[in-house]
This record gives sequence, C-alpha cells and structure tokens, in this order.
Amino acid sequence: MKVRDLMSYPIATVRPEATVLEAIKQMVAEKKGSVLVAKEGLLKECLGIVTTSQIFLKVFSQGRDPAAIAVSEIMTEGPLVIIDLDASTSEAARLMREHNIRRLPVMKDGALVGIITSKDLLLCVE
Repeated sequence: MKVRDLMSYPIATVRPEATVLEAIKQMVAEKKGSVLVAKEGLLKECLGIVTTSQIFLKVFSQGRDPAAIAVSEIMTEGPLVIIDLDASTSEAARLMREHNIRRLPVMKDGALVGIITSKDLLLCVE
C-alpha cells in the first residue's frame, strides 16, 4: 500500500506569526491533531509543525495564554522528516519509528500535498 492511499488532505496550516489560539481553533475546525506551519501560500516552504501535545506541554501546563504566544515559539522547527507521495506505508512506518515521530508531511514534486500519521497507518493493519 502507498502513502497516497492513507494520507489526509487538505492540510491544516498556519502562518508562523499566528497565535497558538488561532492554531487551536483551526485544529478544532478541521478536526486535526496538528497544523503545519508555513509561509502564507508557500506550502513548499514548510517551516515546522505544532501538535496538540506541544500545546499542552509548552502552553497549558505552564499556565501561558495561548492568545499571547506565536506558533513559531512552540513549533517543532524544520527541516521536517518528510515522505514522498508514492512511498510505501512500510517506509512511512520505518521513518516514524526511526525518528520517534507520529506525523509525516507528504510531498510530490517538492510541494506539500498531505500528511500521514501513525493513526492512518493503523488502518492498513489487519
């Protein structure tokens, strides 16, 4: 099975200057557990990722105000581990295990086209 068969799209994205609160609202609206951080309109230029775990660890657990913190302050910065659209799901699982991550941005011809998560990979296990 290929990454293209399981990946999610469209991709939830925010600008680096967006607040954590804006990222949370986008994640809720799009029912996503993460948002990719990119310059507006430049999905080729993915700067980082913000996950719900990071928000809890770096914002709420420290009593910080999510409306007063820029996404760029808490994101995992690139270069991100990525995978090609036509790669196998086995390769995606290997990369996630090797880098201890749960999400891989999916690229095609240098452009961001989706994201595959460890949860997506569980769908192909019988």
